[in-house]
Amino acid sequence: MSETYRLSDAQKNILTIFYSKPKHKIAIKKADRKMIWDDFVVNRNIKKYAFLEKEVPAFFSELNKALAAGKNLQPAVFSECVYAQSLAHQFSLSKFTNMSETKGLNFHNDTLKKIKSTGLAVRYCYSNSDESNLLFQAGGAGSVDCALISQVEKNLTMIEFKEPYARTSEPDLPKYGEDGYLVSSPEFDKKYPQFKLMLAEHINGNLNVFRHLGSNESVFSTKSIEYAVLNNYSGSKFADVICTEDASGNLVMMPTEHVSRWAKLEGEIRPSGRNSYKVWSPKELLKSLKEIDAVVEGNTVTIKLSNITATKGRGGSEITRFKISPLFFVRAGKIKFERNKATFNLDSVAQLNPSITAKMNFKGLKVDEVRKFYLELLKK
Repeated sequence: MSETYRLSDAQKNILTIFYSKPKHKIAIKKADRKMIWDDFVVNRNIKKYAFLEKEVPAFFSELNKALAAGKNLQPAVFSECVYAQSLAHQFSLSKFTNMSETKGLNFHNDTLKKIKSTGLAVRYCYSNSDESNLLFQAGGAGSVDCALISQVEKNLTMIEFKEPYARTSEPDLPKYGEDGYLVSSPEFDKKYPQFKLMLAEHINGNLNVFRHLGSNESVFSTKSIEYAVLNNYSGSKFADVICTEDASGNLVMMPTEHVSRWAKLEGEIRPSGRNSYKVWSPKELLKSLKEIDAVVEGNTVTIKLSNITATKGRGGSEITRFKISPLFFVRAGKIKFERNKATFNLDSVAQLNPSITAKMNFKGLKVDEVRKFYLELLKK
């Protein structure tokens, strides 16, 4: 067997079973999932999608939970639901169980230990009639998306789901100083070693966050991006295989180490990432406020309403924050409005933290090509 494309026993087993069966289209293709999500976040009409309760019960359950909690869902959750169901179909696991509604599954003690050892936050389970084989759909940022367990053979295979264009993970970078230059830290290197090379390239290149606002950095060496992807699933968030969908909506499976063979890999540093914190660059904040003609008196900031930008929450229609700059913002509830002016406390301002990620672009993937490759590899 090729040294470059070596397979573990777990990978051999799952790939053999998966590709020995006919290809299978996922229940709801990407474009249709997006249409449902776009409509649901605005109209919140669960009755309109009652057909999903039978067609993709996990999908329907997630809509119900979002409605009950008054929250929106990430589109990727919908993809995880249809991928898990398609994977269950490939393994002839037709019994669906919502784990939040039942305690009726017959778990062996070894199975319970395996589940706990993975740290999976189990949401749903697909099983065969005697529950000897179980596919758990999970959630949470600290673990992979799915686990296949044989209660007879007592083995476990970890599975990650990825949309056709997706990030591996996107951690916050260590907070920089008042000069705005990127830094690392022993804690970051220990927790996210996969990004060490990517980050080092731009620390050495003196990337300055303050001078890079409004655009993301996407120039990295091939070596550093491949290292980030390969090592993303070899640590605490271990995965044997990745499942995605091809250009025709068929479920595709590949070993995590082989992603670079099937996907175009990209890297990105976002100077203004997704997560925000209490301001740690107060000098830069005062500079930004001055640039938009804000008046700062002690802890109070007053500014023309037209000089800050209203933004809506993701997938919603409600204004949730007002941007001072690409780096700083104030939540809507922290602002007092009077005529054409806005007033807020200086310590109410939040600062966006930079983040780093590697991306996998599977667009153009064809399941027949992937199937042929692995069936031939498995014969060697």
